[in-house]
Amino acid sequence: MRYRMMLIKIGIKKGLASKYALIFWLFSSLISLTVQYFLWQAVLTGKPNGEFKQTISYLVLMQLLTVLFPKTSYDVNDKVRSGDIALDLLKPVAFATQLLWESIGYSVVKFAVIGTVDLLVCLWILNFQIAVSTILMVLVTITLAYLLYFELELLLGTFSFYTYSIWGISTFKEAILLVLAGNIFPANFYPAVIKKLAAYLPFQYSFGAVGMLAQKPSWSLFIQVVLIQLVYIIFFNVLFKFLFKRSVVSTVIQGG
Repeated sequence: MRYRMMLIKIGIKKGLASKYALIFWLFSSLISLTVQYFLWQAVLTGKPNGEFKQTISYLVLMQLLTVLFPKTSYDVNDKVRSGDIALDLLKPVAFATQLLWESIGYSVVKFAVIGTVDLLVCLWILNFQIAVSTILMVLVTITLAYLLYFELELLLGTFSFYTYSIWGISTFKEAILLVLAGNIFPANFYPAVIKKLAAYLPFQYSFGAVGMLAQKPSWSLFIQVVLIQLVYIIFFNVLFKFLFKRSVVSTVIQGG
């Protein structure tokens, strides 16, 4: 437990070291919220007010998750390019474990500065009326969504051992998330074909599925989402360990 707290503190220090970036992200978040509010107010003109509130609260939650979730692939890429990964591999803690707890520390800082605003806006839109059971279900699925996204980022990070730059791969990932994750548009606005495709892929279970559960909470949907999240987390974890073991063997450290 001690080493976990130490890694979380390292992540917190990294977050606090980039305080100007956090302030910039905060203002960007506020501008985005304002634009989305008036955009969807125009789109949903004539619709029941409840539908507008549900849509905005969904999008605010998606923005909160986007802020909180780690960009671990870039961390792996930086470590491979700089050669720092050689030192990380010598530590008594597994490489993925180091990244996970540091990412959690960084996410704590982002939540304190940016996420709190998004959360308050979401609760304000819902008039602070939300059932305790819904809060618990959403918290559990967010936790699993965080782990799922982390494992996905780790997998992308393994490409750094071969390309030394994952900018293009990350851009491709963002494009896929844009279409299939439901973090930009609510999933119920998607065509039936994309809805069906997204239901079988992992991307929606890091974002959109959490939002759908928050909109229409039910224990059956909660169990379904959790089970699928767990399956993908285990699958990605096993796949990462296999690829990472093979990648480390062929690693060439650059930079002296």
